[in-house]
Parts: sequence; C-alpha cells; structure tokens
Amino acid sequence: MTSINQQIASHIQTLASDQVKSLVLNWLAQSEQGNLEDFERLLEDQSGMTYEKAIAYGELNEDLTFQPMGEEEMVKKSLEVLENYQRTATTTGVSHHQVKDWLDSLGTDQPLSCPK
Repeated sequence: MTSINQQIASHIQTLASDQVKSLVLNWLAQSEQGNLEDFERLLEDQSGMTYEKAIAYGELNEDLTFQPMGEEEMVKKSLEVLENYQRTATTTGVSHHQVKDWLDSLGTDQPLSCPK
C-alpha cells in the first residue's frame, strides 16, 4: 500500500459508517477521475469532526432561535419533558378513540366537531 493509501485507510478506520459513506459520495461527486489526493483533501477538511461533534444538542426559544445545550443538559431536559407528558397525558390530551371517531365522521351527513 502506498503512503497516501495507508493514511486514508487509517483515518477511515476511525470514522462512523455514515461518515465514510458521506465522504466517499462527496469525493465521487467532486473528483473528476477518482483522484486520491482529492479524497485526502476531503479527509483533511473534515478532520476533527467526529460523529459526536456533528450532533448539536439544544432547544428552540420563544423566538425560534436555536439555543445550544450540552448533551447531559439535553438528556435531563428530555427526561423532564417525558415525565411531564406521562404525568399529564391522560388528563390533557385527546384520546385516540376520540380522534378516530371524529375522522370517521368527516365527509358524512353528520360530522362531529373536532375533539379538544
């Protein structure tokens, strides 16, 4: 194996499969002749960008602006939302049965009003 091939192979071993797929597809789209130097350049361009770093954790504020959070903070927030949903779902939501009855009535002579 040539030096460039060895460097590319060792770098690819550290990537997640979806990163490799994306990288190869970009290389094929941008390289006219499948040039390994082009592939090496793509690897250098994305070096340091791990799968974990590519994921942005956060939430939208009232202005619909993304507010980044750390992973631990996002997990905590998600668990709080889930707990709140589990606690209030039976008292604040519309049941599947009510929605189904309403949908089934649409287009009939006596459609039901939308459940609330």
